[in-house]
Amino acid sequence: MVGENGKEISFTQFNHNLFIALNCLANSDKPLGTWILKERMEELGVSISLASVGRLLKEMDRLELTEKKNSLGRILTEVGFLELERMKSLVERQQIEHEVKEATDAENPQDIIDLLKVRLLIEPEIIKQIVGHASIEDIQLLQETVCVHDKYVREKIEVNTLPMSFHSIVSDLSCNRFLGAMLKLLIHEELKLEEKFPDIAQKLRQAHHLDEHKLILDAILSRDSEKASYYSKMHIQKLIDCID
Repeated sequence: MVGENGKEISFTQFNHNLFIALNCLANSDKPLGTWILKERMEELGVSISLASVGRLLKEMDRLELTEKKNSLGRILTEVGFLELERMKSLVERQQIEHEVKEATDAENPQDIIDLLKVRLLIEPEIIKQIVGHASIEDIQLLQETVCVHDKYVREKIEVNTLPMSFHSIVSDLSCNRFLGAMLKLLIHEELKLEEKFPDIAQKLRQAHHLDEHKLILDAILSRDSEKASYYSKMHIQKLIDCID
């Protein structure tokens, strides 16, 4: 729902009841009174008192979502129908986000292979976008990460999450915010999985060679999108192979 200040409001219990009430009114071919609306909402699984329905309707009137039809009850206004469509979109989006989160919530070793296979599809594409659109300042972020990683390798200092910093910056530099957000989510779930399965984490760290990051970076600096994409695919495939 959108509040008076124009900002989106999360689904509270009030908004849930409002959504159900809007649906009931929208699906009725005649005005609904308080008692009938209460019965319709209860049929949809909402436990609500008559007094609460009355307060809800008053708030809906105030928001100009409904209008009274004499003593017959209320109908939705044009604003009410628009709000219902807005809330439907929000519910659908939350459901999709929940399904995506469940799909990427890794629980077993096979899941990390599946996560890496998705990365194999989207990360090289993001790399190609970076080659074509990233500024020198953006690319310097990748250079700095590689330099730090190089320093730690030379000094034999182990930082488990350091190799993933390179990929996190790749997600931040994505020109497509949806691909970037998906890559960020995959990296997050991969790190969680490594905590659950230390043996796999060790294999991934051993396969996560700094030299491959350097090859990707050099190709980006040369503005060679094909090479950058190729090295990215090669790198992720190597990670898959080490645990497959």
